[in-house]
Amino acid sequence: MDSKAMGIKRLDHVAWVVKKLDDALPLLTNLMGMTVEGRFENPEVGFRGVGLRVPGGTGHFELLEPYDENSYLHKFIEEKGPGLHHVTFEVEDAHAAARAMKDFGIEPWGGVSESHGWVEAFIHPKDSGGVLFQFYHEDPEHRAQHEEGHDHSHSHEMEPVD
Repeated sequence: MDSKAMGIKRLDHVAWVVKKLDDALPLLTNLMGMTVEGRFENPEVGFRGVGLRVPGGTGHFELLEPYDENSYLHKFIEEKGPGLHHVTFEVEDAHAAARAMKDFGIEPWGGVSESHGWVEAFIHPKDSGGVLFQFYHEDPEHRAQHEEGHDHSHSHEMEPVD
């Protein structure tokens, strides 16, 4: 198999799920020196989050909390406790990445989905040895909006922080 079949462009972000965003932020900002880029939420999917820039590089970190008790993240915390939730890579084409997964013998979890300008595919932790991997590309119209002065490179709906 072609090692470039997934079309990975870069590591986009790592996400950590916590019960309360504001309780975890001081560890990341005050101790580790990350800077808050913005806050976002997606009630439809069930989360709130904070995007952070990691010092010394192009990496991002994402802190997530459940939107409410019906959120999939609430269930995640109940079953596993707070912790690493997913690792996200930007790819050339999420559909091509999904085909590469199938060729490798892994069925993309949930198929390929589109939400808030992102086209994404996932590898379930059961298929990867314990990590949820997300692979996405932005649709061109959504990306163009960001290139007009907004850096939202790693989050669905981030609002800039003043």
